Amino acid sequence: MNTPISAITRRRLRVGLYWVVSAPVLLETAVGIQWDLARIPYVVDILGRLGFPAYFATILGISKILALVALLVPRTPRLKEWAYAGLTFVYLGAAACHVAVDDDLGAVITPLVLAALTLASWALRPPSRRDPSPLRAPWSSRRNPDVGARPVGAAVT
Repeated sequence: MNTPISAITRRRLRVGLYWVVSAPVLLETAVGIQWDLARIPYVVDILGRLGFPAYFATILGISKILALVALLVPRTPRLKEWAYAGLTFVYLGAAACHVAVDDDLGAVITPLVLAALTLASWALRPPSRRDPSPLRAPWSSRRNPDVGARPVGAAVT
């Protein structure tokens, strides 16, 4: 007998799934902070192979600190949006850099998986972590949605 899943069960499942996909992202970000700021040989070696100077690790480490804080601190939905975007850019950029230097498939797949997990975490985040009033497009008008619109063929006076 199939019973429909209740709204509460769906919500719990979604929150559970959110934390399952978010945990690896948060863990990798925390570990990445330590590795980047400590400039461990592994990180410096990869950055050198990709053509970046060693100080780029410090820039990445600091940006990851800001992202991790934004993702963990409650009631900062707009900052969370920027943190998710930043981490997505880091992972997609890392994959593109590995492709550019002809690294093996594993070096490309790992950041792509992390980017996918980051996007999944963003998509599954609970309402309390979402921005209740997203920014509007600059070309839209809150007061009058018809601003600038006129019938086709209407004369401009």
